[in-house]
Parts: sequence; structure tokens; C-alpha cells
Amino acid sequence: MWDKLHHCFFLAAIFSCFPWSIHSQDSLDFFQNLTCLTHDIDYLLCSWETPLPPSSDIIYDICYRSSESLRCFKTNESRLMVEFKIFTTYDFTIRTETDRGPAEIRFQKSSEEIQFVPHTPEILSFDADYKSDDLNVTWRWNTSSCLDGVAVKWAVEILRSENLIAVKTGEFTTECDQQKTEFQWSWTSEMSLECTSHSVRIRCYVNEEHYGGAVMWSEWSELHTVYGSSQENAYPQDKVVAVGSSVTFCCTVKGEHYSIQFQSTTFPAIQISKNTSYIELKNLNVSGDSGDNLICNTSNNDEPIGSVIFVGYPPDKPQNFSCETHDLKDIECKWGLGRETGLMGERSTTYTLYESNTGKTIECKEDTCTVKVIEGQTLYEFVLRALNVLGQSAASLAINVMERVHLYAPSLLKVSEISPNRASVSWEMIGRLAPLQILCEIEKHTVNGGTKMFNVTFFGISDGSCTHIVRNLRPYHVYDFRVHCATADHFWKWSNWSLTVRHHTSQAAPSRKPEIWREITGTSENRTITIYWKPLSTAEANGPVISYEVSWKPLQSNTKPKRESLSASHNNTQIILNGYEGDYEITVQANNSAGLSPASKITTVQLPNEYVEFEQQVGTGDGINITWTYDSNVSCGHVIQWRPLSSSLPSHTHWNKLLSPSNSAFIPSALFPHGVRCNVSVFGCEANKYKLLKVVTGYTQELSPKAAPNFTVVGTTSESVQIKWDAIPDEDLQGFLQGYVLYIVKKEQDAPIASARDLILHADKEIIKNVTNPALDNLTAGELQSGTSYYLGLVAYTRSGEGPMKLVNVVTNENAMGLILAILIPILVAVLLGVLISTICYRKREWIKETFYPEIPNPENSKALQFQKNLNEGNKNVKVLEMNPCTPNNVEVVQTVPKVLDTEINSPSTEDLIKLPEDGLDTDENHVVISYCPPAVSEDAVLDQSGVSSQVVYIDVQSMYQPQGNAEEQPDDDLDGAGYKPQMHLAINAVKDSQAPAEDNIAEEVSGYRPQENPETWAGESPGSPSSLESNMDNASFGSPCSVNSRHFLIPPVDDKDSLKPTHVGWSISSLFQNKQDD
Repeated sequence: MWDKLHHCFFLAAIFSCFPWSIHSQDSLDFFQNLTCLTHDIDYLLCSWETPLPPSSDIIYDICYRSSESLRCFKTNESRLMVEFKIFTTYDFTIRTETDRGPAEIRFQKSSEEIQFVPHTPEILSFDADYKSDDLNVTWRWNTSSCLDGVAVKWAVEILRSENLIAVKTGEFTTECDQQKTEFQWSWTSEMSLECTSHSVRIRCYVNEEHYGGAVMWSEWSELHTVYGSSQENAYPQDKVVAVGSSVTFCCTVKGEHYSIQFQSTTFPAIQISKNTSYIELKNLNVSGDSGDNLICNTSNNDEPIGSVIFVGYPPDKPQNFSCETHDLKDIECKWGLGRETGLMGERSTTYTLYESNTGKTIECKEDTCTVKVIEGQTLYEFVLRALNVLGQSAASLAINVMERVHLYAPSLLKVSEISPNRASVSWEMIGRLAPLQILCEIEKHTVNGGTKMFNVTFFGISDGSCTHIVRNLRPYHVYDFRVHCATADHFWKWSNWSLTVRHHTSQAAPSRKPEIWREITGTSENRTITIYWKPLSTAEANGPVISYEVSWKPLQSNTKPKRESLSASHNNTQIILNGYEGDYEITVQANNSAGLSPASKITTVQLPNEYVEFEQQVGTGDGINITWTYDSNVSCGHVIQWRPLSSSLPSHTHWNKLLSPSNSAFIPSALFPHGVRCNVSVFGCEANKYKLLKVVTGYTQELSPKAAPNFTVVGTTSESVQIKWDAIPDEDLQGFLQGYVLYIVKKEQDAPIASARDLILHADKEIIKNVTNPALDNLTAGELQSGTSYYLGLVAYTRSGEGPMKLVNVVTNENAMGLILAILIPILVAVLLGVLISTICYRKREWIKETFYPEIPNPENSKALQFQKNLNEGNKNVKVLEMNPCTPNNVEVVQTVPKVLDTEINSPSTEDLIKLPEDGLDTDENHVVISYCPPAVSEDAVLDQSGVSSQVVYIDVQSMYQPQGNAEEQPDDDLDGAGYKPQMHLAINAVKDSQAPAEDNIAEEVSGYRPQENPETWAGESPGSPSSLESNMDNASFGSPCSVNSRHFLIPPVDDKDSLKPTHVGWSISSLFQNKQDD
């Protein structure tokens, strides 16, 4: 059937796209849980349940139709099985007779609706290994559910205790093989199998990708169970586990719940069955030597129940496993143990050595094992095994015993002197060494010196004695000798060193001549020749130098040389030559108790050179490299001479000879300190005669100057300062001078300059002068402010940076012309400002008079009529200019011919005005008394005007301020010079009769004083009131209000010209700059 399915994969993919309907009908819910499936795509299996008991004897009539004709059959089982066909729809009808009556169900199933459920696995065995806690299960499975090569997934589930607690579900995949029907699976439980029962069940899943319907897991197999221990105890007992492991301990005890104590900690136990509880210990550390205790605590047991756990490591692989022989008698094997296991006693690691050629196994000690050499056998193959309860490890090794000879250390070492430079060294060897070629190495170590090795080969040593003569020893030296040996044919390793033996050689004459140099000073007639030599080293002196022998004689002379003997502490001497005696040859020799050294010779000849190079040079920090032009005439090397120019260092000359041809030399900074100037001279040697080639002045590394330049101010002007300074000594420069920097900072009172550091911080705000010519010693700094205090700071600098700074405070001179201008300019500005103000005031004099001092004051601008704001706020009884009824006072008004204010006033009707006699003061009938009583305005009550009145008498006379004279002598035109005018300029003719509206308008347009109350509120009988004017009352009178007790006018007179002009009370800023029309 699987082959049939294989051919229809493509059609299955097409037909699966078409829906298939299922129609079912049951009777009284008799057929329940109806399912249809296939186990192997050969047969279709449908099953159902009924409400009847299983023992009921029921016969089912089943009919079904597929692609073939209708088929029917009978069965007494609650299931049916028919042949399964792909791409087929099944129509089923199931009928039966029950005590309740007939029951029938009809349903339809397509092949795509049929679930594929593999056969259920059948468990054959389920075994437990209680020592290793391993579970092994074996089962069988009907492989007809799959094709060969199809993946089959297995699920094995482990259930613990009678409560069937799932603790493990193992899943793995195999390939279907029709011939393989049995399978096996193992699992190690983290809990001891003695703690409780363990059960297992299995199911499978066939990964059939091309089946048209649903592919499902098989049913679970039946449970198989293994049982734990029935004894009360703690499990596992004496368990050994590796460090970092997790261990589950259980206690099987009847009774109440209990706790479990591990070491000194008590843990609450977790109950998994009726009598079993457990705890889980994680990440265990190494236990003690005797293990760690675990105790079960329960109220039902008097005797403690517990266990012991041992925690450690499995054995490491033996480290550095090797085998060798010392004497060809025994083979000794050694190894390293590696990490400590932490397990002791019977649980500790044991080692066994197995030799495969002989098949022998040897129990070994902890880290060594010895095997006897078998005569005639040279090849050995070893396997070293390490074993403990947690595991094992092994290391293997194959050797040729002749190639693994590690000799014992030589013994009885002796050194005997033959001469100051030769000695005999002898020693003894141990073992059967006759068949071996022995290589020995002699170490010669010079105290405070180097070490040299000598190799010597010996063959056929029967008695073990060896001897060797060491040559080329240095006289008067101390040597340490020691020896070790090994096999020469197959070198394995050196033996241990013998004991060290010390040997002293005797003295000999110095083997090397001293290295010398000369320095010539003075004139040709009075010369001083200084001879320098370098002490011989210990290796060259061949003994303590007692003295140095110096001799000199003229060149090309056979005379006996002069001699001088100097102690060993000297390294120079001076030879003074008076008068011209030519050039000399000088010889120096070192002397010890064994004799003189070879002689060193040098002449005083100085060859001329017209092309001496001069150079300034700076090194690289670790020294300075001197180079010069190659001279082919130089045949015996060069001499480099230098002297530091520093008072803190020795001033003697340093020098060095270069024997090989060269054109460069390096002087390290240890001989040439940083910041110290040195003069270096390079001499070339030609046939023991020297000439100067080059002179270098330089530093290994420049530093900034350590001293500030000493400067003074030599002159100041109003805008410049001139300073002069002294040169800094070369020793304080510590480098080649590059120039000077002058910092100029204005002195501020709130931020005084306290140090050179502060001056530099302020330098970005002021002036910096950089002098790049080191030869200059003066500077003039300009662009300064006169009469100003400045800080001057001068520093010198090299390539390494600036040195210290010296500060000087200086004040520039005052600028005379500036002072004069500072005095004259304010005076000139004040004069011009006064003239300008005077001119403006003169042109605006009338406006100023009217604004600040008017002839008729404006009451609105009167300070006397103003009240404080807070005085009348909130008080309704306080009024401004509120006129109350008052008792009238009679004031006489003497009226003359009134001055006419306009053309209507100057009409002939003015003659009808009342004329007063000259002595108007005595004639009552010739004057008019006009009573003025302001109306009373009160919010509280209205007073009777007739009951109380206030009268003011107006006397209209000629101005008292005019010149005295007869009235007749003054022309009519002078009437304009009259005194006070009525405070309301109404047309005079309005007293007699009413004029045209135009005339009234002219009168109303006349500006002047207005009563501060509304004229409409005046009393009808009040003089000057509108009503009195309109009624042409005889008592109408105009004039200047006078004091009751005085005849002086209250308002001063004004010019006729000004009286005709309106008075402007207000003013503005713009009016200040506007001219009056008549100006």
C-alpha cells in the first residue's frame, strides 16, 4: 500500500484542494466519540462508544460505499475496519437494535479526513540498575506504519512514584527500517532508583510528509514500572560525585513529613510519595577527607537515618610522563599528578604501569614507578593508568632505553694549576658506562666576569675516571669549575651538575698597553703637555697595577728619555717644556709585580689644517652623534675629545680613540648630561701625528633656561618703554638661545600680577614682543598708554621652551598735550553749551515767562489747590473749589473809562458808561457796587441764595502801575494800557443791548480768565453773570478784584500789546523749539 501511495503523491496534492463534506446522523446520542483513522494506509479503522455496558451483546449492521459498489457486513464490536483507498470518499451506515429501540448513524468520510496514527509501541522490558541508577527500556514496534528511510520520532516518558510525576521525556529520531522492529533507550536518574518507583511509556510519530490527511502521534504504550527499596533509609548511600554536580538525596521513612540536614544546614524535604521525600543539592564543592554527612530528621525514628557524600574530581591525565635510566640497570618512570582529586583512602587515585612487550603490570606509587632492565631488551612500551571512582585517565610512552640514559652527576671534581694560564680538571662517573660514548661539558666561570663552556668526549670508560686540561686562563683571576655529562650517541639530557670547585691563577705581566692621549696648551716656547691614560681592566692588568711609568724624549733623538713613575691611582700627568725644543715622543707603561706592560707611544706633533669645521649640534636625548668629513690621509684612527662646560661637573677632559676608519662617533648622555654644553673636538691620526678636523659645540638634549635675563628700564616716554638686559651665562642657558619674549600687561587694581605665571595668563589681553635675534640686548616697546602702570616680564627661550621670568613694574610718562586738551575741551564744551542755552532762552523768553511765570495764573496748575491723593480718597465730603454760601463783603470798585478789548468795546456807546468823579472814594452815588456771590453747590442741601450772599466789589480804574498824570493828557489810544481786565472778556455793549450773534461769537472767542465754576450756575444778581449782562443791569461792573482791606490790584498790569493776546497755559517740548509769531 505504501508503494501505491508513493505513486499518487502528485495527485494527492491536487485533490487535497477540493473540500469533502461529512454528513452524519445519529439516534438518541447512541453513537459517541466516533473516530476514523489508519495505522498503515492499508486499512481504515473507525471506532465508537455506546452508553451500554461492554458486556452487552449487540450486533451492528454496517454498510458502506466507496468507489466500488455498496458492501454490508455484521459485527459485534464497536469498531469497523475496511480497506483504505486514496482519494476516496466513504459513506457509512451503522444500524443496531437495542432495548431502547433501533439506533442508526450515517456519516461520510473522505480520505483526507482520515488521521494517520502509527501503531502503538509495545514495551518488552524495563530494567533498573540500582548501583548506577540507570533505567533501560526495550520495546517492539510494527514497522508497517512507515516506509524505509522515513524519519520516526520517539518520545519516552519517565514517571516517578505512584503519583506518576513526569520527570523526563526523552525524544530521539531514527530512520524507519522494515527489518528492525526492536528498539532500546537508557537514562540515568538524578535520584536514586531506591527512593521510589519509576514508570515508563512510549509513543512515536512518523514524519510522513506526503500523506494527504493529518499525521498524529501514536497512542502511549502501557506503563511498565520498577520499584524502589522498601527499607527505611537515606539514598544514595556513600555517594561519590564530581565537584559542581547536583545530587538528589531522598529519605524513605514511614511517618510524618521531615526535614533533611546536610552539613550544618537544614533543608525542608519535598514529598514525592507517601513515604519518600527528597532534597536537591546543587553545585557541590570538594568535601572533607571523610566526606559530608546527610541526616534525615523525623519524629517517628529515634535512631538517625542518614548517608555520607564524597565530592571530588576524576583523576587528571598523568602530566609529563617520562621514563629513563641512570645506569642501564633500572628504568625509572615519573609523572605529575595534576589536579588534586579531593578523595582519600579507598576512593583515592591508583596508578598502574603496563609494559606491553612483556605483558607485565606493576602497581606504582603515587608519582614514580621502577622497572628492571631486561638484558637484551632495549625497546619498552608503557601505559600508565590513573583510576578512581569518578573516572580514569591514561598516558602512554614507548622508549629505547639506550636513548634515554640520564647519567648521575659527576663526583670528586678536582682542579690543579699547571701555569698562570693552564689547569687540569678531573672527576669520576658512576654506572655501567663501557658501551656508551660520554660527552662532558666543563663550565668555566670567571668571578665578576663571563662564563665559558668546554665539551670533552670520552669512550669506553671502565673505571669512571675522566681528566681534561683547560687552557687560555687569565693570570690573577678566580675561576669556578663544574662538570656535567650525557651520552654522546643518543643525547637525552644532561646529568646534574657536579659540585663547584674554585681555582686562583697566579699573576703575570700586563698583557695590554695602556690607551693614552695628550693635550697641548700654551705657546710654542712655553708648552704644557698633559698626558692622559686609561687604567687597564682586571683582565688586562693580570694582577694589581703598582705604578705607571711615563717617559719622554725629543723626536729623532738618541738621548736617554726622562722618566716619571706615578702610582696606580693617577691617570694623567703634565710635562712642562720651556723654550722651543721641538716635538717629543711620550711613552706610558703599566707595572705590576710580574713585570711591565707593552709601551704606548704618542707624539706632540700637531698637523695644520686650514679646513677645520665648526658646528652647533643637538642630540637625540640619549646622546649626541658626531659626524665629520672623511679624510683619506687618516691612517691610525681618530680621537674624540670633549669637555663639559659646567661648574657642577668635573672639568677634566674626556676622550675616546677610534682605531678603525670611521666618520662618526656617538657620545651617550651618561657622559654628556642634558642641558650641559660640551665642546667636542675631532682629531685625525696620520703616522702617530694628529690634526684637528672638526669642533662641535652642542647638547645631547636642550633644556629651557634656568635663569631669567637681568634687565632694567633705561627710558620711558608717554607711549613707549626702552629696556636693556645682560646676556645669560652659557651654563644657565642649557641650550642654544633662540631669543627673548617680553610680556607687557597693564596693571589692574582688582587683579594685581603676583607672579610670572599670572603675567603669562594675562598675556593674551596685552602686548607680546618676540626678539628672535639672540645677539640683541635692548628693546623699545611702543603703543603704550601715557601715565599708565605696566608689568614687564622678560624671558629667554631655547628650542625646549621658555625659562624663568623677571618682573619689573614701570609707569609711562604723562602726555602734556593730552593733559592740556583734557582741561580745555571740557571748558570749551561748557562755554558752547552755555551760549547755546542762553540763545535758546532769549528766543523763547516770552514762552518761558508764560509757561513758568504767567501774569494770570492758571488755577489748574496751582499747587495750593492740589491735595494729596490719599487725603480725599474715600471721603465724599472733601470737594475741590466747592463754593458754600457765605456772608458777602462789600468791595468798592472805582471804575474809569474801561479799556476796550476789541472794536465793539471801543464803540461810542462806551461814553454812556458810568463815569466816576476824581475823588471817587468819597462819593457814593458816583460808583456802582457789584455784589458777587458764588453759588453754593452742595450734595446735602440747597441753601437760600437770598438769605446769604457774598459780594465782591470791582473797582475799574486806571492801572496803578502806570505813570501818574492827568487822564486828559493821555490819548484815547492809550486806553489799552489800563490795568486789570474783567476775568471774563465779554462784549461791553452786551450790557446795554443785545448784539448780533456774530458779535457774541467774537466776545466768546476772547480768551482769558474764566471763573472756576460754570458761569451758568452764577446767581442772577451777581455782577458779571450772564443773567446780569443780558438784563442790562446797572450794577454790572468789571474790574480787578481787590482785597477788602487794600486798594492794591491783585493782578499786575500787562502791556497793551500783550493784553490783546490769549494766554497759553499749557506747554510742550515741541513749543520750546518754535518761535512766537512776532519774534
